[in-house]
Amino acid sequence: MKDWQRDSIVYQIFPDRFKIGYGKNVFQKREQGHYQLPKQDVRDWGEKPVASVDGSHQYDFWGGDLAGITEELDYIRDLGANTLYLNPIFWGHTNHKYDTVDYFKIDPDFGTEEEFLLLVETAHSKGLSIILDGVFNHVGASGKWANSLELFEEPGALQGNEEFRKYFFEGKKGLRGWMDSCNLLELNLENPILSNMVFRGTDSVVAHWLKKGIDGWRLDVAYDLGPRILKEIVATTKSVRSDAVVIGEIWNYPGGWPEQSHLDGLMNYYFRLVIWETLNGYLSGHDALKIIDEAIKEAGLTFISNSWTILSSHDVPRLKNELGSFQRVKAALVLQYCLPGIPLIYYGEEIEMDGGNDPENRAPMDWQSVSKETETRILFKKLNAIRETKASLRAGNFKPLISSDSSLISFKRTGEIVEDMVLCVVNPTANNIKSRVFLQEGFLMNGTEMKDLLTGRAFKVSFGTVSVDLGPFEALIMEPLIIRSDLHYSPYKRL
Repeated sequence: MKDWQRDSIVYQIFPDRFKIGYGKNVFQKREQGHYQLPKQDVRDWGEKPVASVDGSHQYDFWGGDLAGITEELDYIRDLGANTLYLNPIFWGHTNHKYDTVDYFKIDPDFGTEEEFLLLVETAHSKGLSIILDGVFNHVGASGKWANSLELFEEPGALQGNEEFRKYFFEGKKGLRGWMDSCNLLELNLENPILSNMVFRGTDSVVAHWLKKGIDGWRLDVAYDLGPRILKEIVATTKSVRSDAVVIGEIWNYPGGWPEQSHLDGLMNYYFRLVIWETLNGYLSGHDALKIIDEAIKEAGLTFISNSWTILSSHDVPRLKNELGSFQRVKAALVLQYCLPGIPLIYYGEEIEMDGGNDPENRAPMDWQSVSKETETRILFKKLNAIRETKASLRAGNFKPLISSDSSLISFKRTGEIVEDMVLCVVNPTANNIKSRVFLQEGFLMNGTEMKDLLTGRAFKVSFGTVSVDLGPFEALIMEPLIIRSDLHYSPYKRL
């Protein structure tokens, strides 16, 4: 029986930059009344985002919407992903929507609630789950409770409504902002009225959208929400739908969070750092495995297996900018797919889009390049198919393996029988390496052939080891080829 959370392959979409639905462009949408709030401006789809000194780039819109996402669900499914994670889609002032105006309203520039429900229904019909971004630590200064732009008839906290003012914290220069931002005002979630509205009970924001059909939440800045509130959000989520997922944005070491937060998993940027440090030559493969193994032991294999392994996202540069060559990207992706955890694909990585730090990493999807079968897109499809067929990569045990060359990253994922074993060996260096890997697998018989699932290369097991010859940044995913036919001799006949 499949576990949809554990078996997920996540495709992340930044809604304003993915696709405009109904064949429209952003200028037509503006003529129809969209993007009319102060500071908001529109950009041609072929233009790339550029950082501004005054932050005005946050108000530049390219026009992507929910209808555009619905139109491309087959494209996402064809890639092999089965779960969509959408950056915030509730009404906000900026293009990123982390400055919520109203938690109960789909941003009108993204579409209507009917279009959202159609997206959910269509995604589910195609075997895709939907995870929404829950931004509950703070809201926008333009939001209904602060109302700095006076978008609502009732005065907000910035106009003197004392009840709404209790929803916020007083700072040195007015209401306290997240990271001292004047736009992202931190919420006083200890306030019982506010907490009931946001995350407690059947009428809360958390429950409301689960009842509309979403499959779970990704919690923005979960580390700021704190363990007690995280537990309550998880409790509300599970009370509405027991198999809904709650993933926390936590950039820290994963140890301690499972017990303290009750989250299903976190956004595992910790593994990303270890992978990057190794590929850049700052960590040996041996030390990288030791660091990863300790994290898995402390946080628990189940928690790490349900966490999202992040290599790129809206918050960090794209793979091309971080790693350059395809071979280095391939090495990183093999580790992302073979280490415990759920792979996350940031939109456009499959077509080798580039982009540095925010906002460069949030460029509009290059649909003209989709017709090209890039090396990276072919690799993603292969990795997704491998993960689909190899249960041990989704939920198997993890064991680091000793190699005669300590610069290699070598480990195995195992299940109940020897056929379940998957061996991953990555050369994270620019050198050619010959090495023996000690498999520590008692029932893997001498002479068994090990086949690389990516290239078809074959290796032989010899005295519980396998010898490999790897080029710079080469990565292997091997499975044992075990024959149990009665017609031929097999050392596995009684296993």
